[in-house]
Amino acid sequence: MANSKNYNIENGLTMIELVVAMGIFGLVSVMISSIFILSLQSQRRIIALRNVEDNTRFVMESMSREIRTGKNFSSSGNSLSFTNAKGEMVNYRLNNNSVEKSSDGGSTYSPITGNSVVIDYLNFYLMGQDAGDILQPRITIALGITSNVGNHVVNIKSQTTVSARSLQN
Repeated sequence: MANSKNYNIENGLTMIELVVAMGIFGLVSVMISSIFILSLQSQRRIIALRNVEDNTRFVMESMSREIRTGKNFSSSGNSLSFTNAKGEMVNYRLNNNSVEKSSDGGSTYSPITGNSVVIDYLNFYLMGQDAGDILQPRITIALGITSNVGNHVVNIKSQTTVSARSLQN
């Protein structure tokens, strides 16, 4: 008969194997947590940028659309007054870091920017607004907007020039 030896091997981990396994688990956990935190920060930064872009686009397009068909323009720095196509006296102005619009000649104003953004500056530059100068009225709008979501601050500076469709009378 062959001499057979039975070895009694206990299944288990040594202390060194346990420490190494815990170290690897901890390292993997830290890496996954870091990736998750970075993705959340990126999402907040994207949300802040999107807020600024959406508000900038809306404000510029709203003002431009009405200015194109307007007449009798006058400006004083950060406010613009004119008569729109419906014959209403329209005013746009910067007030308390928000762009406001009035369609009743300046009696009541409504904000046209969201609460999540701060308007740093709004300037209107008029050219060709004088009657008889044979120039088509052009209004250059300069706008600076800041959004702060969490610790992420996003600034956008935008400028556009809008030409009125008809000459001043």
